[in-house]
Amino acid sequence: MSKKIICIFLCILFIFPILPVTAIGNPEIEIGGVSGGLFTLHIEITNTGDVDATDLNWNLTINGGLLAPSSRKTSDSDILLKSGESMIAVSKLINGIGRIQILIRANASGANEVVKKVDALLLFFYIIVEQNE
Repeated sequence: MSKKIICIFLCILFIFPILPVTAIGNPEIEIGGVSGGLFTLHIEITNTGDVDATDLNWNLTINGGLLAPSSRKTSDSDILLKSGESMIAVSKLINGIGRIQILIRANASGANEVVKKVDALLLFFYIIVEQNE
């Protein structure tokens, strides 16, 4: 009898590590600060959820101002963002003049899409972003 119990115990010890572990929870994506400067925008994207964010996609669209057509949209996709980590997304080169509105969207598998709007002033190749939280 005791040999059977020991055998069952050893089998359980070897089988449990093999079973797949599924994370409970969802990723939660947040768009943090947006900063400008020379030629590009920098956008902080954070995963505040309990699990890794897979297939993270972000894009930004610029409206207003007089812009070069290639400056209007930037995006990236299929990014892995681990739980509790942040990344800095960088736009393509932006040039033009005038007041602009920047629309940023980010989503990932299992997470709600987040959207942030930011106003800025574009002076040829320098971007001045209005204060944002």
